Amino acid sequence: MVAQVNIQMMNYIVHDTRGLHENDVVYYTAVEIADEIMKGIDRLTYSNTIDFATLFIASSRAQLIILARSFDEELIAPAFRSTLRGVSFDTESGYLQKCVIPMLENESEA
Repeated sequence: MVAQVNIQMMNYIVHDTRGLHENDVVYYTAVEIADEIMKGIDRLTYSNTIDFATLFIASSRAQLIILARSFDEELIAPAFRSTLRGVSFDTESGYLQKCVIPMLENESEA
């Protein structure tokens, strides 16, 4: 018995809370934007390591949440300062920064 699976490799998790049975234009647009953001982060040469990234898609908005780890207080890039939502510090693992990047918003519910 052979099983074929078509999996798109992403460097983040997608969590769509809308409960749709099929992906729609909102899903594909959010994934496309998240892909571009993550590609841009991969090109940066800062000392941060992306520990975890999740794309949340809800009925009124989509946002990419990134957890980055660093042994200094530098951000992934200075442009991410406005997206920084929290920083914690551990003596063994360094700084953990949480960035929330808004991507799509439903204008009728904004």
